[in-house]
Amino acid sequence: MLDCTRPAIEQYHRLMEADLESASAQVEELLYKQHERGVLFGGRPLAGSLRPVIMSESMYNTIQDTVYILRQAILKLSKAFFNERRTLDELGLTEEEIELAAIPTNIIRMSATARMDAFMTNRSFKFVELNAESPAGIAYVHELAKIYRELPIFREYEKTVPIRFVSPLVHIVAGLLRIYYEEFDGKEEMPAFAIVDHLDVPTYQEFVLFKNYMERQGYVCEISDPRNLEVRDGWVYANGRKIDILYRRLLMNEYMEMRHECGAYTEGYIAQKTCYLNSFRSKLVHKKALFSLLTDPVYSYILDIPELHAIQRHIPWTRRLRDQRTTYDGKSVDMVPMIRSNREKFVIKPNDEYGGSGVTLGFETEQGTWDAAISDGLQKGHVVQEVVEISREPFLVQKADRSWDYNSTVIDLDPYLNGPLMGGCLTRTSTSNLANVTAGGGTLPLFIARYL
Repeated sequence: MLDCTRPAIEQYHRLMEADLESASAQVEELLYKQHERGVLFGGRPLAGSLRPVIMSESMYNTIQDTVYILRQAILKLSKAFFNERRTLDELGLTEEEIELAAIPTNIIRMSATARMDAFMTNRSFKFVELNAESPAGIAYVHELAKIYRELPIFREYEKTVPIRFVSPLVHIVAGLLRIYYEEFDGKEEMPAFAIVDHLDVPTYQEFVLFKNYMERQGYVCEISDPRNLEVRDGWVYANGRKIDILYRRLLMNEYMEMRHECGAYTEGYIAQKTCYLNSFRSKLVHKKALFSLLTDPVYSYILDIPELHAIQRHIPWTRRLRDQRTTYDGKSVDMVPMIRSNREKFVIKPNDEYGGSGVTLGFETEQGTWDAAISDGLQKGHVVQEVVEISREPFLVQKADRSWDYNSTVIDLDPYLNGPLMGGCLTRTSTSNLANVTAGGGTLPLFIARYL
């Protein structure tokens, strides 16, 4: 926990401790309202803590500035190296992904909407990956903030702590529209949207929240399985409606598994009358091996001093797991023997998975399991990354027996990006070292304490 936020957090806890009976009733209210409004992941409420995440204004501004610098570094690397086959191989792109990314589109940005996933450390924060393809959570966080602001304890807290909330939903919709008009050259004043993904995913309720928000703003918004789309004269139709902006929540890996069933989805993308956001080019910056380019002098030598400084402070050493020599801590080393003998310093994870799937934490693993993870990673092109020393923050929470106690909690801090702009954060919490919702973590809204 950062010292500057400690007073604001302690004040919230004092309000809870002053009347634990009322706090218990408000936890029930919090859970009830999530069920009532559909803030559910696979049927379960996302937030169980009566206290949200609280951050200082100065820290939020620091994150915003850092994200901008890192994005500039990524753009510089992409311009210099993404036309080289060795770079595409380093990123781990398949032939089919390269083929899809090469389909012509008016969209200039490789990722119109993205999310950088980070962990809070004792003094700062470190990003561990970039979700550049289809970041979730925006509508959940928006609705959660509304619910928290209705709780009596939060209203009491606001009387003494001036705070603000940045809605990623508001920002992302503005970002989608901006790209539709400025890059895609869209013509409709009120374009029709379609959210496209499998309809049996645990995040389906977020699609409903997004749709409801869009309709309150006056936009048409449909939800559709990609296999149910139609194409007429090059335009995508969902549920019988012509679609101007296809908000692509379907991951490319999932699309490629059923590509033969998605003829209209593919045809509409090639026709480029309906604006797909994100485009298939987002895969170029979605792979976890992107951070290898940022931290490897073979590529990063073209970056300037502020960019290199931001990488050194906020990006952990990352490489594709290969039997080769590389640079670590300023020295040339044999990668595999070095990782094998220092498992407590590293994590191995798939290059293109989500939700904590397939992640092996060296410090939680026996040597035999670690050796097996190395062998598996070498075969499958996994990524190895230096472990981030994650800080933990106390949350006063109600136990199953209705007693109260402090939990030492990991906070996963994930700012959303719309082009060069940062628009709010997803914050996930967990008592384990993986904070992904898919892995059982919770989600809380982030409020910014304006006087800190």
